[in-house]
Amino acid sequence: MVFEYIAVKSVDEALAAMRKYGDEGKIYSGGVALSILMKSGVYEPEAIIDISGVEALSGVEEGPSGGVRIGAGTPHRDIETSPLIEQKFPLLTEVFRNVATVRIRNTGTIGGNIIFAEPASDPPAALLVLEANMKAKKVDGRERTIPASEFWTDYYGTALVEDELLTEVEIDPLPGGLRTAYTRFTTRSKEDKPCISISVAVAPEEDGKTCGEARIGLGGVEAVFRRFTAAEDALKGVELAPAAIDAALSGTLDDLEPLSDIRASGDYRRQVTPVFIRRTILKAIS
Repeated sequence: MVFEYIAVKSVDEALAAMRKYGDEGKIYSGGVALSILMKSGVYEPEAIIDISGVEALSGVEEGPSGGVRIGAGTPHRDIETSPLIEQKFPLLTEVFRNVATVRIRNTGTIGGNIIFAEPASDPPAALLVLEANMKAKKVDGRERTIPASEFWTDYYGTALVEDELLTEVEIDPLPGGLRTAYTRFTTRSKEDKPCISISVAVAPEEDGKTCGEARIGLGGVEAVFRRFTAAEDALKGVELAPAAIDAALSGTLDDLEPLSDIRASGDYRRQVTPVFIRRTILKAIS
């Protein structure tokens, strides 16, 4: 495979290269996802646009609202070990600690992970629960914000278009009272990608016993990452106890469209997803 390699040092240079090559140019940062697609013959790009040297696309810093801004080119390991992330969003610390291996976490980036949109992935479900916003810049200089709830659109598909560069992920502070937790389940080995990845944020009522608000992010369960809104609605006002949670979730299973793949059948996922949701909720409030 022959392609032109372009190393850029700024967002403007990256956008200029994208404008020049169009569909035949592919963005490269950590290269974990792109290398897989190229080796499998899915992509045979005319040009590789390397953005790993663009400082503006990397790093974790406090956002204007008091949350965090994460550059799209930030390696997983930098997010995992960031004191700011651990202070403000410990859910992300735990999630990114479980992405692949340390070697891959040192190379792969948050932008590459969420754009690849592979169902067997952990970060997207957490970003849904945290109601993150993805910032993108078009080759003509225009910018737009894409809420996490609108970002993943299809099997391996996102709302980004060919002339857009993902620049950052921004997360506002969580409302007071929300407690977060995450659970992943693998069917083959501990090091495997998740069969199911559940992230939740739960706010008990003042009595501490009933659910005032619940956010549930599904990863690995279906072909497309999403919030499990049917379960969120069913849990409101429900006692945060195992039997009550199970009863509430049992009426929402028809809303699931579970995926069948090498890790599990759709029927299996339908059966165990509510179990892991309940465990993650109890973990959040413990």
